Amino acid sequence: MERRTFIGLACSVTAAWPSLGYAQTASRIGLLPLGSPSSPYDQSLVQAFRHGLREVGLNEGQHVFVEVVWAAKDADYAVAISGLIAQGVAILVPAGTSASLAAKRLTASIPILFITVGDPVGIGMVASLARPGRNATGFSDILLDLSGKFVAMAVEVAAPRRVVDYLWYAGWENGSERYAATEHAAAAASVELRARGISDTADLSETLAAMKRTGANTVLVQLSPFTFRHRTQIIDKARDQGLARYRRAAV
Repeated sequence: MERRTFIGLACSVTAAWPSLGYAQTASRIGLLPLGSPSSPYDQSLVQAFRHGLREVGLNEGQHVFVEVVWAAKDADYAVAISGLIAQGVAILVPAGTSASLAAKRLTASIPILFITVGDPVGIGMVASLARPGRNATGFSDILLDLSGKFVAMAVEVAAPRRVVDYLWYAGWENGSERYAATEHAAAAASVELRARGISDTADLSETLAAMKRTGANTVLVQLSPFTFRHRTQIIDKARDQGLARYRRAAV
């Protein structure tokens, strides 16, 4: 996930719901970022969003209030979003599939501007990309389409072996689809893909140790809200096992 994306997102808030800037009282925006409030990088994305609001003439305290809520795990989104709704937010801005779906389940009337949702049509966020309809619109990502590229880069790291171990979080809506796309890309490239799914961070140590025992030297990590949030822990535990890692730095 990149800073310029969040600046552009702020511009989209104004374009999609221009009434925010003309209300008699300041409107509340509920922002649910990916990652952790303890991460300077993740915090920089929130600041980029605020900067983008200022660039389009929406000043905090005068035109809008930005209510930022971080979730420690996907299960926390429902409570977080319910709290924002109770505060009377005029728009919800969730980042990632899990937060976006939670917002969709909880309101059919408050506008939702989502970001980095892998397959918004497939998971029911919008009716179509051209005509989203309902109360949601936003930005999808292209990571599914890059599955072949990720496999190719992982093979380059693992050379001369044509075996790639694949770590993915099984508890989110796009996980199986992205795993299937990666499996297809590996088969097309005559690469053996050895996949292991996890359901919690508690599974990391044993899963990575099992990969190491079976000869892994390169692990391709599926990018998801979960793996983004826990990226430092994943990298540290992989390093403990002496594994080479490849992952995208930005959603």
